[in-house]
Amino acid sequence: MSIAAIGFALPNGCRITHGTGANVKTPFKTIPLTMHELYPGGTLTTPSTQRGQLGFIPFTHELRLPRHVHVTMAERDEDRRLLAERILVTGGVGLVELNGEIYVIPHGCLVDIPEGVPHTWSACPPGVAMPDGTTSTGQFLMVYDYAEPTSFFPVEGTHTLNSMADYVRYDGKLADICFPTLTAEQVKTKSAFVWNDSLIGPGQGPH
Repeated sequence: MSIAAIGFALPNGCRITHGTGANVKTPFKTIPLTMHELYPGGTLTTPSTQRGQLGFIPFTHELRLPRHVHVTMAERDEDRRLLAERILVTGGVGLVELNGEIYVIPHGCLVDIPEGVPHTWSACPPGVAMPDGTTSTGQFLMVYDYAEPTSFFPVEGTHTLNSMADYVRYDGKLADICFPTLTAEQVKTKSAFVWNDSLIGPGQGPH
């Protein structure tokens, strides 16, 4: 697998990546998603802590991802495996759907998604109050970190896949499996709020 040239190396072996030095990707034709891949995975450098791609995506509440899982980038179908990922939400409030359930994810929250869990993301619309009195602005910054180099596999169902044998590729319109458009009031009634070490159930969030 070829590794894209990202960032620049210093003589001491350090690597710095910023702006157009990143691998900037727009993977969808009809969804205005821009990925700023800061590390492509693989073997740019060899520390054992470096695994799959790492980067960030600016989100607004108009940007709604299709439901998907992540899979290794093996060339042969029989060699592909489901992958885990980590998402850090910062600079705003996100919405994530995990197994069909919607959660409000505040600034500074890390979400670990195990292998095979169908998920999708959007930003929380403006005007949703959080438990500390702050209010969502309709945007956030996603920092993503994949377990290994991976690609996007769309899926219609919401049940966890145990292996690639359970995967049925979705070939319909991606718009039909995108995160649903929600108003601030619908977020309050349909979502569980994540706060500290607990969940505030649907309909019980701040008003």
